[in-house]
Amino acid sequence: MILKVSNLEKIYRGKVSFKALGDINMEVKEGEFIAIMGPSGSGKSTFLNTISTIDKPTGGSVLIAGRDPYKMNDSQLSTFRRRELGFVFQDFNLIKTLTVGENIILPLTLDNIPLDKMDKRLNEISEFLGISYLLDKRTYEISGGQAQRVAIARAVINEPSILLADEPTGNLDSKVARDVMKLFKKLNESMGVTIIMVTHDPNIASYSDKTYIIKDGSLYQEIINRNDINMYKKEILNTMSLLGGDEIDPT
Repeated sequence: MILKVSNLEKIYRGKVSFKALGDINMEVKEGEFIAIMGPSGSGKSTFLNTISTIDKPTGGSVLIAGRDPYKMNDSQLSTFRRRELGFVFQDFNLIKTLTVGENIILPLTLDNIPLDKMDKRLNEISEFLGISYLLDKRTYEISGGQAQRVAIARAVINEPSILLADEPTGNLDSKVARDVMKLFKKLNESMGVTIIMVTHDPNIASYSDKTYIIKDGSLYQEIINRNDINMYKKEILNTMSLLGGDEIDPT
């Protein structure tokens, strides 16, 4: 099991305490492609933050590749996060002063990987994702769709145990979003990359193997893709519509 979440709880304390997550249990096998959905404020982003070690849970446990990141010191956690987790964000988070190639190899640079190995891995992943021709460009010279491809390459260049994606198509038009999701699917099927993705869009979630719906900080429903994408998408759409989810395009 690449990820095991047990009795996960997150409470934000202040003048009035707020329980963002409560008693969530989930197991993700290596090579699975998981989508996380829910209405606005349901806790889906908080859930992603807790399993990505960005936000420490109040209770319960998170095991990634059999290890508990919340029992590590800061140095151990930084190394663990860099080697075991890949991140793809809605806003790409590329460094403007670096070239595309320099952005992609940044995780390897931080781990002091030998230059010849970095070059080999860079060439492999950029060719796989169809962005070899962009390597010498600056990030302000490329489109949004190209930038997200670069962000994906950076996220997987160190071969992480899990790729975590937070609304990865949120800033892209529908055609570019489909192209990006085809890349995610290719990474999952051809390279066996485990993906956990938060999205508000059933069309994007339909690329996954399984969708977990979160409602009011708890797991509400698990929907499985049984190799009928239209039926899978319809079931996701119907569930989200029932919950009064974000406005979604059924096409």
